[in-house]
Amino acid sequence: MPLSWPLIRMILVLMLNWLFYRPIPGNRLDRGDTLPWQEYWGETYAPELKQRLLKPVFGRLEAEEKIGKLIIDVGSGASPVTQLLKTKPGRKRVCVDIAADNGGSLEELRVQLDAEKVGQFSALSFRKAILRVCAFLEINPKTDERTERADTIVYSDILNYVDFRKVLSGFVKYLKPDGRIIVLNLPHRGNRSLFSDKGLKDNRQLYASLEEHHFEIEHKAFPKRPRNETDESEELIVLVARRYVQD
Repeated sequence: MPLSWPLIRMILVLMLNWLFYRPIPGNRLDRGDTLPWQEYWGETYAPELKQRLLKPVFGRLEAEEKIGKLIIDVGSGASPVTQLLKTKPGRKRVCVDIAADNGGSLEELRVQLDAEKVGQFSALSFRKAILRVCAFLEINPKTDERTERADTIVYSDILNYVDFRKVLSGFVKYLKPDGRIIVLNLPHRGNRSLFSDKGLKDNRQLYASLEEHHFEIEHKAFPKRPRNETDESEELIVLVARRYVQD
């Protein structure tokens, strides 16, 4: 008996989910007090796939000089995809992750922070993060009146795990007018035990939120969508959107 197309599609989705987000054994922290995010940090999110999908996007934006000098990498994990970007004079990357090790270099700062706490000055973790970022950018928050804003913000496999509306609106405050966001996400896929009830479940929710915050979608692709499939609501998406300046 031949298989129906809906059944074939369901099997393909399950296979893709297993291939791209399967847990990888070994090198797990085994301390009893380890946070869930530290246990899985950087081990289950298919870094090779993300790099393969984002490298051409980064390359095109670099060629058009649209990446800029200050980049925020939200949900960066242990292998930030923004490391694919060229090192340039004055370019700095701030990598935000709930399980980051708070290390860094002249070009990269890793900040341990729950992305949902961005903009919440009542949260001690956010105040500490702001002070570290200010030091990294050589800004004195007590005397310096200038506000440093990002040219590009990257959200890579993070929107299922957080209140995506809160995270988008929280970080957009730190994005320049005419700045860009780059999103790579696959709704419903990943470690479901860590999903947020308010995580992204449908790409159309993302489009609506971007419109609300005055973003114009410049590019979107669905690299794993089956041929002849038109529904994009739950597909793996690679998206670039520009924050347009309101008249």
